[in-house]
This record gives sequence, C-alpha cells and structure tokens, in this order.
Amino acid sequence: MSRLRSLLSHSILISLGIVSPLCHSVMPGDDTEQTVGKVFAGVVHTGAGDVRIGLTLQQYEAGLKRREKEVEIRYIKAHVNDQRHLEAQLYAIQSQLQDTRQSYQTHIDDLRKRIAQLESIRTQVSDELLNQAQQALAGGNTQQVERLLHLMESQSAGVNHVTAAASYQRCQIARDEIRYREAFTLCQRAVQLVPDRIDYLSDLADLAYTLGEYKKTITYYEQVLDNSLKTYGKDHADVAISRNNLGTVWDALGEYQKAIGYYEQALASDIKTYGEHHPDVAVDRNNLGMAWFALGEYKKAIVYLEQALASDIKTYGEHHLQVATYYNNLAGAWHALGDYKKSHDYLDQALKIFEKVLGENHPNTSGVRANYQQLQSDIQGLEDESDVSK
Repeated sequence: MSRLRSLLSHSILISLGIVSPLCHSVMPGDDTEQTVGKVFAGVVHTGAGDVRIGLTLQQYEAGLKRREKEVEIRYIKAHVNDQRHLEAQLYAIQSQLQDTRQSYQTHIDDLRKRIAQLESIRTQVSDELLNQAQQALAGGNTQQVERLLHLMESQSAGVNHVTAAASYQRCQIARDEIRYREAFTLCQRAVQLVPDRIDYLSDLADLAYTLGEYKKTITYYEQVLDNSLKTYGKDHADVAISRNNLGTVWDALGEYQKAIGYYEQALASDIKTYGEHHPDVAVDRNNLGMAWFALGEYKKAIVYLEQALASDIKTYGEHHLQVATYYNNLAGAWHALGDYKKSHDYLDQALKIFEKVLGENHPNTSGVRANYQQLQSDIQGLEDESDVSK
C-alpha cells in the first residue's frame, strides 16, 4: 500500500509539484537480498520453486534515468492540466535517483509482491504459463509478461480471479510506464471482479488521485480504510497509510479540518508503530503543518514542520531533496508570519540543496531561485524604507 505525501508549500513559493504519490518508506537494513556482485537481487518462493530476481542496481538506475528523460520530454509537450501529474512523477523519480540503493530495495520488494500475488491463481491457470510470467516479471521483460497475461486470460475465460489478477499485473506495468489512464482502467476492472482485495483497491485509489479525480479517490480510500480496519485493527501501519491518504485528498479539496483529523490519527498510530524519527512520522507532521498553514495557523504549522525537518535530517542527512522540501515549507511559513530573515535562511538552504541535487537549470531549482531572489528584493526594500524613515 502506498503513501501519498503532501510535499511542497503553496505560500509565497511557486508550486513545484505539491503532492507526490510515493511508495511507503523503506528503512536502511530492510531484508532484501541484493546488490552489486550478486547474480540475483532477491528470491520469491513459489509453488514451482524459487524465482530469482536478476535486476541489478546499475540496470535499475539506468532505467530511472531513461524514465526521467522521458517524463521531462512529456512535461514540455504536455497540456497544462497534465503537467502537475508529470511534475509529481518527475520529483518522485529524482528522489529515487538521489538514493538509488534504498529506492532499488523498494522496487525489488514491489517485484517480489507482484510475483507472489500471481501465486493466488496457480491452481486456475497453466503452471507453465504462470511460471513463465513470474520469470519474465523477475527479469523485467514487461512485453513478455503482457503477452503471457493475455494468454492466461484467454485460456481461463470466465474465471474472475484470473482475469482480475492479469488486469492488476497489467495495471502495474502501465503505471510504471506512466500510462495512468490505461492503468486506472485496468485496476478498476480488477476491483470490479474481485472487490475484496485491498491491494487492488488501494492502487486504484492511488491512480484516481494521480489523475486528479478526488471524489472517486475518497470513495476508494474510505473502502480501503474500512477493509484495513476489519483486517488489521486500528493501529496497523496500513491503517495509518489509509488515514494519511484520506487526509491528503481532503487537503487537496480544501477541506483542511477534515484533513487534519485524518493526519492526527495517522501520526498517533505511526508513532506507536515506528517511534518518533521514522520518515513516515515526518511525512505525517509535514502534512499536519501544511494543513495548519492553509488555515492561517502559522505558528502551529512551524512546530510540525520543524519536527519533520529535524527527523528527516537524522534519517537522510543535510542534503536530501526531502530535507530541502521541509526547508522550503518552513520558508513559506516564516514569510507568512512576517519574519523575512528566517524565511530567507530556510529558502537559502533549500536552494543550495536543489542546485546540488537537481542542477542549476532544473525547473524546480529555477522556481526556488526566483522566489529566493524575490525575497532578497523584498528584504532590501524594507531596509531601504527603514533607512529613509531614520
């Protein structure tokens, strides 16, 4: 289940991709057999034996860089209504490239889940076809996976679980290749056929959010939350994710009090699960801070944003995009309080990280730099007025 993260401020700052749907955090040390020098990246135990994932760290990084270029080209050509989604996708890819080892582990974990999910239909399809599909998925051969999934569907016509599983796997491929509308249709088909699968429903909700269909997103996430509560109980990590995601959607609709209610529940639950200094706890606090900011409660916003910043510095260090995001948000909050000096200091730190990580000519860097220069001009104007009045 993925966690939607409310990232960038909509205060004095140019919007740089306000919300980005990203995977649930993976902490260093998670159990993934990987990386350089090994012939396989992970193992999934199936009914036909072990499936070994052969994607290397270098191949994964090269694939991310290809996707980054593709999204950049599509962003330039896209209609303004589609640019926000591509902007969010680009930010997510760049965050993954900044820490490829960790995001590689997350990707391998996702592949394991997808291979394991196919096991649910083993008794309903040809073993040979299923084994080939799992091996192709492990090897990253998406064209072969799609061909085999179509064969499974045609050979198991009328078996809902097979059609749903095939549609869901094809949805994941389309999502990875940024074909969001197609992915949504495929995932919707899977949910209609097997409505009790939380994983199908959760990904459908994520895609509805990515496409900006917020009313549908709320309906789907409410179903996910209800099912998760029944399955796991109120303090499970997946329940916290559902609450965070509902908060993010209400936030996007301008219903900030509703958003805060869900964020507070998610924060309390995540602190119980992870402790004070986990990245997901920091995300909860950032989201609370941004919701309070939107309501004009700037001092409350700053308390949460500073906690999020301090936590992620411990997790990622001083020079991570997530840390730069929190500097950016704090700059907006201090500016709203009229403290231009503190706003300038935070924005200066955000700009340095964006320049270092994304480069000086990246659109996000250019946006922060424009705000930084405007803020410097405002400060200079205030100083000039003060000198004249003396």
